[in-house]
Amino acid sequence: MRPNPKIIIPVVTVLLVGAGILTFFDLQQAADTRTMVVSGTIEATEVDLSTQIGGTIKQEYVDKGDPVTTNQSLVSIYNSGRGGVGAANEEITSPIDGVVLERLFEVGENVPVGTTVITVADLHTLKLTIYVPEDRYGAIQMGQVYPVLADSFPGQTFHGTVTHIADQAEYTPKNVQTVDNRKTTVFAIELTITQNDNRLKPGMPADVRLEPIS
Repeated sequence: MRPNPKIIIPVVTVLLVGAGILTFFDLQQAADTRTMVVSGTIEATEVDLSTQIGGTIKQEYVDKGDPVTTNQSLVSIYNSGRGGVGAANEEITSPIDGVVLERLFEVGENVPVGTTVITVADLHTLKLTIYVPEDRYGAIQMGQVYPVLADSFPGQTFHGTVTHIADQAEYTPKNVQTVDNRKTTVFAIELTITQNDNRLKPGMPADVRLEPIS
């Protein structure tokens, strides 16, 4: 008996359509995996500078947001002397090239010994920590460069280089038995962002597109 073409054609059509749908979803899932975006917060290496002798703020040479260089004088403090100790001056200088994040006292105010007077930070080299699910952990390698996006600079892309990959999960459910549960296991990835114009600042939220540039 010869097969009825009226039956074969619809069956073949259904199979082709089904295969097309499956292919579409496979490609869509792959695209979604490639373009996965995770978020973090920009951080900088901050240095709190404290007074060693305490006293009165005599002079301040910089303000919040000012750039500073290594060994630059930032604050001058005068101690009139107590308990038989003679008067002394203290000059607080910057240990790094960076920018003033906080200036905590004004001229004329008294500062106790050991109190932080000013905070500086290196904005040339910033850090960004993101957390990736277990199923993406193995694809990330040291030295890879990923695009970093910040809401403050729409349309602009910064480069973040992977400089640390955590050896252990940051969060692990009590019973990791199913595939879905294993995806909630995340690992910390640290990226270093180098910039020359100090546009990115500590505390800014940023997104990382998990599609390596190199």
